[in-house]
Amino acid sequence: MDTEKILYFCTSFTSSLVNAFKQRPNQLDSVLVVKLDEIGDMMYTLHCIEAIAQQHPNAAIDVYCKSMNNDLVKQTGVVRNIFNDENELLKRYDLQIDFRGNWKSLLRALSGKCTMYLDRGSIRLKNKFHGGQKHEIETNQETIQWLFPDDYNWSKPILNVSEPDQAFVSSLLEEQGIHKYVVMHCGARDEARRWPTDRFASVIDHIHEKYSLKTVLVGSPNEQELNAEVCNQTTNAINFAGKTNLLQLGALMRSAKFFVGNESGPLHFAIVEQKPLVALFGPGVKDVFYPLYPNQKVIHHLEDQPTEADKQNSIFKISEQEVIDAVEGLTF
Repeated sequence: MDTEKILYFCTSFTSSLVNAFKQRPNQLDSVLVVKLDEIGDMMYTLHCIEAIAQQHPNAAIDVYCKSMNNDLVKQTGVVRNIFNDENELLKRYDLQIDFRGNWKSLLRALSGKCTMYLDRGSIRLKNKFHGGQKHEIETNQETIQWLFPDDYNWSKPILNVSEPDQAFVSSLLEEQGIHKYVVMHCGARDEARRWPTDRFASVIDHIHEKYSLKTVLVGSPNEQELNAEVCNQTTNAINFAGKTNLLQLGALMRSAKFFVGNESGPLHFAIVEQKPLVALFGPGVKDVFYPLYPNQKVIHHLEDQPTEADKQNSIFKISEQEVIDAVEGLTF
């Protein structure tokens, strides 16, 4: 059994222990949300944080997350404090929610630093024995469902893009003489999730020839070199890696015609913005991070009983023609 599954068992046991004989709270004064995860995962947690604030408007909500997600958390407008270091978590909370915790956040709950404790592990274990893993949005909602009426009407995640961020992106595009464009993301933290750069370049050239659209390549500062590799193979792409923060990326996505990219953070911005898109999936479970809306296509080569080698090589099985066909099937 891997370490994550052991942690899930332990958090599930702890929540049963801490919450024994407790009723759904009518009022919460303080809530700690723990989400030590990547950008896409955080994107699908934001609407849950906002729902807690709506249900308990007097609650002071603090979030413990990775620093890369600070801007995403701030834009909800409902969070009091954001912590990136567990040593700053000194106070006791009415409720601690481990959307993605670790052994230290578990120890906080066990040591009496919260009155009530909700955890993702309980939901993952329950779903494992009742149909399998669900979409990340559903898993997050089920993690905190105890706080809400059974018929609560959940909203979908959204981004609150500000006018200054939109103006910044408009200026950036104007400098490059870009008015109509496509967004692509060629990177991913895991190399096994990166479709080859030469195939991206071929798709970029096809899009320019057929639709007269330039391609804006996005990514973090450390993806500038990867994007440059693509740009060296085509004259129809511009490298914007590191030129926008997360919310400006949302603004850039909002004005794009469509998106093509690997399963990584920018894909989830495109999903939330309800853009037409083609998502390229490598190793990963079916459905968990798939797009939410019509006109959003997935290419994912899954074997019935994949070996580890099948999983690692799955994204390389995606052909250029598959992606071109998917793009031509979009409405934009």
